[in-house]
Amino acid sequence: MTIDLEQLKATNLNPVLSAASLELADILDVPALKSLMNDLSQLTYITISIIDLKGNVLMSVGWPDICTRFHRAHPETCKHCIESDTQLSLGVAPGEFKLYKCKNNMWNFVTGLIVEGQHIANIFSGHFFFEDETLDYELFRSQARKYGFNEEEYIKALEKVPRLSRETVNKNMSFLMKLANMISQLSHSNFKLSQALEERDILVDELKKNKEDLDHAQAVGNLGSWRLDVRKKELTWSDENYRIFGIPKDTHLTYETFFSKVHPDDRKYVKKEWIAQLKGEPYSIEHRIIVDGKVKWIRKKAYFEFDKNGEIIGGFGITQDITKRKKAEQDLKRAHDSLEAKVKERTDELEKAYESLMEEKRRLSEAQKIAHIGNWDWNLATNEMYWSDEMCRIFGCVPQKVVHKYSELFNFIHPEDQSYVHNTVKSTLHRKFFSIDHRIVSSDGTDRVVHSHGEVVFDENKKPILLRGTIQDITDSKKTEEKIRTLADVVESSNDAIITETLDGIIASWNKAAEQIYGYSAEEILGKNISILEPENLKGEIKKFIEIVKQGEKIQRYKTLRLKKGGRLINVSITYSPVFDASGKLKAVSAISRDITEQVNAEKLLAKAEDARKKEIHHRIKNNLQVISSLLDLQAEKFRNRERAENEEVLNAFIESQDRVMSIALIHEELHEGRGNDILNFSSYIKRLVENLFHTYKLGNVNTSLNIELEENIFFDMDIAVPLGIIINELVSNSLKYAFLGRDNGKIQIKLHKKCSIKHVNNEQGNTKESYNGTDFVLTVSDNGIGVPDEFNLEDSNSLGLQLVETLVDQLEGEIELKRDSGTEFCIRFAVPVQN
Repeated sequence: MTIDLEQLKATNLNPVLSAASLELADILDVPALKSLMNDLSQLTYITISIIDLKGNVLMSVGWPDICTRFHRAHPETCKHCIESDTQLSLGVAPGEFKLYKCKNNMWNFVTGLIVEGQHIANIFSGHFFFEDETLDYELFRSQARKYGFNEEEYIKALEKVPRLSRETVNKNMSFLMKLANMISQLSHSNFKLSQALEERDILVDELKKNKEDLDHAQAVGNLGSWRLDVRKKELTWSDENYRIFGIPKDTHLTYETFFSKVHPDDRKYVKKEWIAQLKGEPYSIEHRIIVDGKVKWIRKKAYFEFDKNGEIIGGFGITQDITKRKKAEQDLKRAHDSLEAKVKERTDELEKAYESLMEEKRRLSEAQKIAHIGNWDWNLATNEMYWSDEMCRIFGCVPQKVVHKYSELFNFIHPEDQSYVHNTVKSTLHRKFFSIDHRIVSSDGTDRVVHSHGEVVFDENKKPILLRGTIQDITDSKKTEEKIRTLADVVESSNDAIITETLDGIIASWNKAAEQIYGYSAEEILGKNISILEPENLKGEIKKFIEIVKQGEKIQRYKTLRLKKGGRLINVSITYSPVFDASGKLKAVSAISRDITEQVNAEKLLAKAEDARKKEIHHRIKNNLQVISSLLDLQAEKFRNRERAENEEVLNAFIESQDRVMSIALIHEELHEGRGNDILNFSSYIKRLVENLFHTYKLGNVNTSLNIELEENIFFDMDIAVPLGIIINELVSNSLKYAFLGRDNGKIQIKLHKKCSIKHVNNEQGNTKESYNGTDFVLTVSDNGIGVPDEFNLEDSNSLGLQLVETLVDQLEGEIELKRDSGTEFCIRFAVPVQN
């Protein structure tokens, strides 16, 4: 609403501040001016006062005692003072001054204060005598006696009245005229400011009133509004908008604030329409929201503003609470179910209730549009038909005329249904009514399904004269019925048991597969508690599952045991899901179960067969490795008694090969004695491996000790365990053979632990690899022996054992580091992928 300030002035509804009505105190800071003039009076002995045209003293500075204690204190002499201020000061032209003697016989001079051309006050200075005049003491004594003043005190006060030269008086008057001009100019500025503030207050009050009227109108109409300023990132709602959505007014507003209130079933639709609107498409939708746990219907319409580049800059929209309208629509639909009966009952009253019928007709038209039901009348004598607007819309044509022919209606009937409809209508002329479903072809060529209902009106001779009825578009409901039938067929033909249970566990539905799986017929089980299917040791399990579903969670393919009719246990896989009613409220739980007894039994048999197979393989591998070890031992026996050094070397080679084979054999032994799969406890394996090595090389190493620090329960598969076992075998046997020659109290230490970091360096390729799905380990094998020479290079070593170690470290995609600080230390880092 636009506020016309000039119109407000003209109508004087709220008059703006004007000079004619102006009070000097409204535009002048009198206390501040008084303080300034008081300081001036103390310096110059000038008496100053500002008095409005009504005689009110707005400011007085330097008044002598004769005025304050006597003249202004007595009613009669005070009256003289006021007359002097208001009457004797008249006729002062702007920019001039007037010198006069007051009725109490003292000199004063005055100049006017002019604001906006209006004389609003005077500046006075006075209560003085001229130096060159003779003071008439007798006159003042007579005044004292006349008015009852203390004569001596009065004369003393008279003596204190200033005596000024005429030159001084002229200077004072000149000063006061300039002061008056300055005050006038300042007052003019303050007047303009006051006027502007007054106008602003008028505008603010009017805007506030308009806002209150708008808020009231929105509250009455259940219509809220909002505005979006994209550039300022501001979203504002009217009070009614907050009330409609049930959101406190101080809530920070975002799109998510609104979207959180949208009914879950409508969110996809609302989001799609919102995105389409942001692209410039019209936005006018109806959907549900949830406020304080209750469902409300709202209608929204919005307009967005775009700049010249097509970028959105803002928008405005309205939100209307149409919950009552939606309820009315439902009521109208229910009312329409009995509409035909009411029409029949009131046919005889048609003429008497014409005006009422017109209003009813208007409402009926609205109801028909909402319910998608049209009505028609067919005058059999004239062959003229009346079609309602909604009936025209059902046929896809624009309502243009009231009178139609039966042939026009007949042309819309689907060709395959025309004979059926015509025969039905024809036979109805000898009966009372018909009610059928059939197809039509709308004007755009679309096939639709309608429900046609007609009744015959007979005259007093029982001759049909009128046929009237309704046509309702039931295409969507037919499609829905078809979907329901399809779903019911799917449920009944499913191989899985599909059961519906109330929230109390009562069985509400039971399909054919449920009868086959559990042995109970629907007649036997419906209405009973689902716990009838639970074994004794699982009683309460289903109740627990229902509680979980109530919390909004699903249970997918849960494997458990159930009882068939007769008490036999079966293995089942069950999925529990919530079932909601039309308002979105949880009303039941759906359970889909499958008999997996044969599958479970098969898995058990397969598991036993696999376990036996693995044990047999491990046993054979172990035996084969033992055979290899025995052959190598026999081979080495041939060289034991030879004296030549090369034979000793061959013997050592055989012994080393035997150790390597035995390390592999130990792995298979651990696997065979352990879980029976391809995973072994590596911590246990290392201890047995090292014990065998110490037993092999005990000669010459009697005083050598071993310290093993391992994390408990480290499990590796074969791909990790075999190379890692051979690495430990090589490094420990190397220490036992060479580290303590000629030395006692040797010490060998083995550490294996997890590392926090999961990065490791591939020395061969010179880059850093990072594993995000594994665990890093560090293996350290060290001794306090004689160490290795400084010139020794691990990469160029001629030792078969160390070459084998390097090869196996690369196989593990790890890294190896040699330290020579105190003895020899090999540090190996490698990563192990997560085991499934």
